[in-house]
Amino acid sequence: MDSDMISEGFLEGKLVLCEKTVTYTTTRKHSVEVPLLVLDSPISVKAFLEPLFEESPIEALWAVALNSNNEFLGFIRISQGTVSRAAVYPRELISFLLIESNATAAILAHNHPGGSARPSQEDISLTKRIEKLLEGLEVRLLDHLIYAPGRLGQEGAWVSLKAEGHI
Repeated sequence: MDSDMISEGFLEGKLVLCEKTVTYTTTRKHSVEVPLLVLDSPISVKAFLEPLFEESPIEALWAVALNSNNEFLGFIRISQGTVSRAAVYPRELISFLLIESNATAAILAHNHPGGSARPSQEDISLTKRIEKLLEGLEVRLLDHLIYAPGRLGQEGAWVSLKAEGHI
């Protein structure tokens, strides 16, 4: 699937052309028909997630649930906070991944609306704790991405904690 279609169509509720659609129903009784979406590369993940962060003035942590083929099962905002901090409750993450989505893999992403996408020591520590927790539940943490918006017409920046060796 073209990454522009993902970022322009999927999250804004526009029609997205594809060969196969799947209906997802969560335990919260929300149902939505979405294209079968495979997030199997950094480019596809970034294209999917960037619209969530582009204009957010506060820090938020999102989780994306995937099956063993990296097919999209759902996503949820786990927490939101202030311009520089968001509290994280692992119970919410586990409930979403295991009960609502039956996921076998996950990607975390959060933003740094104040500027640099560089991970803080707290970001690294949290990622390691969540990775260990998920490992015990047979859910692979594929990556934790951090996004910082661009300034004055510049593109936003992404940092992958996996690429940096923290996962």
